[in-house]
Amino acid sequence: MANGSRETVHDEARHTKERRHRNKKNHKMLTIVIFSALFIYLIGFILMFANKPRVRVETVNYGTIDVPASLKGIIVRDEVVVKSGMDGQPEYNYSELEKVSKNSLVCTVKNTGTTQVIEDEIKKIDKGILEIQKNRTDFSMFKEDIDRTEKSISNSIDSTVFKFIDNNISGVYSLKNQVQTQINIRNQIWLAENTKSTAELSAERDKYESQLNGNQEAVKAEYSGIFSLKIDKFEDIVTPEVRKDISEEQIKMTIQPEYISKSLAVSTGSPLFKIIKSNTWYVVSNVPNEVSAKWKTGDYLDIYTTVDDEEKSVQVKIESMDVGESTTYVVFVTDRKLIDFLDIRTMCFKVKESVYSGFKVPNAAIVERTFLKIPKTFLTSNPDEQGVLKRTDNGDTFQKINIANSDENFVYILQDFENLKIGDVIVGTGEDAPTYTLGDVATYKGVYVANSSLAQFTVVDILGQNSDYSIVNAESQFGLKVYDEIVSDAKAVQDEETVN
Repeated sequence: MANGSRETVHDEARHTKERRHRNKKNHKMLTIVIFSALFIYLIGFILMFANKPRVRVETVNYGTIDVPASLKGIIVRDEVVVKSGMDGQPEYNYSELEKVSKNSLVCTVKNTGTTQVIEDEIKKIDKGILEIQKNRTDFSMFKEDIDRTEKSISNSIDSTVFKFIDNNISGVYSLKNQVQTQINIRNQIWLAENTKSTAELSAERDKYESQLNGNQEAVKAEYSGIFSLKIDKFEDIVTPEVRKDISEEQIKMTIQPEYISKSLAVSTGSPLFKIIKSNTWYVVSNVPNEVSAKWKTGDYLDIYTTVDDEEKSVQVKIESMDVGESTTYVVFVTDRKLIDFLDIRTMCFKVKESVYSGFKVPNAAIVERTFLKIPKTFLTSNPDEQGVLKRTDNGDTFQKINIANSDENFVYILQDFENLKIGDVIVGTGEDAPTYTLGDVATYKGVYVANSSLAQFTVVDILGQNSDYSIVNAESQFGLKVYDEIVSDAKAVQDEETVN
């Protein structure tokens, strides 16, 4: 019996020892699992933190930018297009942009086949008349005129020949032109003199000239001005007389001029050339009201554009302004640099304006948000807090608000779906307290201020903007303050998001 008891005790001890060993082993495994899970979580957190994009911030400070307004405009000039009265080949006496005097012979349109034959015959007759006249110079009734002309030829040669002593031949072409001009004058005198010996040739010449006149058109300038061969078909449409009534569609058009080739024949009614009659010209544009708000009639501005890959600028005066709902119809006028802009009719141009000063922030930091409008009469206060009474199923409760902007009648807050949103009802104060349902909204531009660990949206008043930066009002009641930290790229955060 004693032996049986000892065996029983021995078995219980052995089982207890095994159970303790198993418990110890299980506890060790549990510890390993827990530490493994914590290790994996820690590694995941580190990787997530390492891969999280860093939100860059920068400090707000004062700055300036020169903001040019980019506009579309149409040029108006006082010009006339001259058209051909017959089919033929024009021969021009002027080059592009040369000045033309009134009644001067600008070009001659010739029926090339018939005209050439007649001109050759006239040249033969002229040669015969000149030979006869040379042989009777002493008996000419215009002898004094001829002597004076020939003396002028001699003087021109004498006054120029000394320049050639040192191999300086720069005056050769000038001398040639002077001499040829005087010879032409002398020949005209001889050809005009009707003598018995030349009567028959002169009569024949008159006959050919009459035929020639029927086969060519001499085109003279009715106005003085600048000669041009570039036509865009708007010369008779956008004239100075209608400069205050040009349509928006015409202003927005892109008009390319065409060049009239001197080597090509023309048909009846086709353009030969145009003459710009005045140095005064105009630019007409529809200018956004926010750009023209500071302008007034009589102001001088500098506009500039690109013509043939070269930047051109000119000072203009505001002749008139007609303010519309969103744009102002502006007529600029100037009498400067006409030739620089003759090759274009429409243009995209910029206006250099005053330099804007204030807080300088990158455009990427600016984003637009929607705000709820709350009447000021519904605002109420608790100690150190401003808010509204929100009506709920459980009664009216005080709801704190953060005012982002205000005007004479309203304050503006960001919509918060947990606290205040469209459709919520707020209650006024007093015995017969009115109610107001939130529904009206407004949009404002602003930046995310990150002075603390949270990004908070702040409304900004933009004074001017270029392609990279904006200048915002430094004196706005709810706006930025100097040395505020703002998020450089507004797309990288949301309101109330942790940034550091």
